[in-house]
Order: sequence, then structure tokens, then C-alpha cells
Amino acid sequence: MPSNRRLKATGLIALLTLLVMIYVTTGAKNTQNSAFYTRTVEAMHNRQSAESHDAVLADEKARADRVAKVQKEHEGAMESKAPSVGEKEGQKPIGVQEAEKSAKGGKKVEEGSGGKGVAGRKMVPTDGRVVINEKGDEGLDGVAKVGNTGPRESEVAKGGDEEESEEAAKVEEEMNAILKKGPVIVFSKSYCPFSMKAKHILLDLYTITPPPYVVELDQHELGPGLQAALLKSTGRRTVPNVLINGKSIGGGDDIQELHETGKLAETVQAMGGKRVMSAKPNPKPPAEKRSAKFRS
Repeated sequence: MPSNRRLKATGLIALLTLLVMIYVTTGAKNTQNSAFYTRTVEAMHNRQSAESHDAVLADEKARADRVAKVQKEHEGAMESKAPSVGEKEGQKPIGVQEAEKSAKGGKKVEEGSGGKGVAGRKMVPTDGRVVINEKGDEGLDGVAKVGNTGPRESEVAKGGDEEESEEAAKVEEEMNAILKKGPVIVFSKSYCPFSMKAKHILLDLYTITPPPYVVELDQHELGPGLQAALLKSTGRRTVPNVLINGKSIGGGDDIQELHETGKLAETVQAMGGKRVMSAKPNPKPPAEKRSAKFRS
């Protein structure tokens, strides 16, 4: 049987072990609930949040700088190109311009030169020029003719002006309706290989939201009028003609150059502004499919 001294020593060791275990267990809980511990953890979280916020701000600033740089380079490239008649005076968005009215009241003059007055009231047609008096008198041309029952040249010119004005109004209305379809408009012709190249890049190789709206001018009843309006507003008559918010960024070769240099998505995003929700390239297809290229 063990002695009393050994029993006391064993009991003391067991008691100390129990006290240490109780202290460690309760101490860890008290430490996690202490004010110092909670303040330290909160400070660490705040620091991590601040660092994440600063990183996001830096990323946004870098992206804005890249977009501004791309837009500046694009504007410089457009200005460096040989300007056409429309480009010399500066390109304006379509939809702001109003169709010129050929009938403004008063005298109406067709091409040509020279004219003679009759009875001090109206000009008779000479050298291919037709002038109508301000009062719009309905009298004869001033020359007695047998069987002069056909329409006068002034009436024919007036009817032509009215038809042109009506067609110009229809073209303007249709152009405004097209521009409301989306921020990116592609004016194309279904048989044109350059148009096919631009549509393939914009529609197949990229995901643009909202997607580009394509207008086939050869299948549109107002196609020639729309093409003439594009020449007047953008200085570009050929197709394809890609517009972003009413401003042209060029044709098939220009779109291919922006795509190959990796600037197409940023250009669309920068010029589209808030109307373009996203513009990003699609994942590349397998190598055997990428080998097919367009021929200029």
C-alpha cells in the first residue's frame, strides 16, 4: 500500500493538471470575447477591406486611362486619314441633321443660267433654267402657241422638287428609326465580301450587348437614299459603314485592324458609352477553324 506522502503528491499533481486545463479552456474563450481581441480582429478586417477598395479603384482608374488612350488614338487615326468632302467639315452624328427643303418659298431656280423677263412678272425658261415668280401666277408662258395644252416646264420642276422633298423626309425618318435600334449599326450589302468580313468580326468573334443592328442596303427600299445620307453625314459612301452612336469608325479593313490590334472592344465600349453594356471577344475556336481568313 502506497504511503501517505506518495498519495498526497499524486493528488497534488492531478489537481494542478485539472486547474491548468480549466485555465486554458476558459482563457481562450475569454480572450476571444475580450475588447482587445475584438478590436484587433476588426482592425485587421478594416485594413483588408481598405486594401481591396484601393485595388478596385486603381483597376478602375487604369481601365479609364486605357479607354481614354484608345479613344484618343482612334480620333488621331481618323484625322490622319485623307479627308473627304464630308470629313473636312467635321463629322456629325446622323439624326441631328434635318433634310434640306428644296421649296423655301419665293423663287425656285433649277440648274443653268440666263433668263428673260416677260411682262415684268415671271421668268421664262432659257438655257435649261426655270424660274417661278413669287406670286405663283397661273398664266401662260407668255408665248402664243397652237395646242399648248401640255404641262409647263415650271410645273414639272415644281413636281420634281416636291417628290425629292418627300423622299428626303422619308429617308431622314427611316435613318432616325434605324439609329434608335441600338448603339452599333452596320450598314452593309448582302453580297459584299468586305461587309461579310465586318459582320463576321462583330457578330461572331465578339459579344456586344446590345448586339449590332445590321441594315442590308441592297435589300432596303430606301437603300440608295440611306447611302447618300451616309455620304453626307460621315463622308463615307462605301459599305460596310459601321456607326457607333451615329459616328462612323470605318469599314471592313478598319474593323479588322482594330480586331487584330486588340482595340475593337475598348473602342466600342468607349464610343458607345452607357448605351453599350458590354463588349468582349469570344473564346478563340480550335486552331483548324481559325486558319480560315477573309480575303480582301
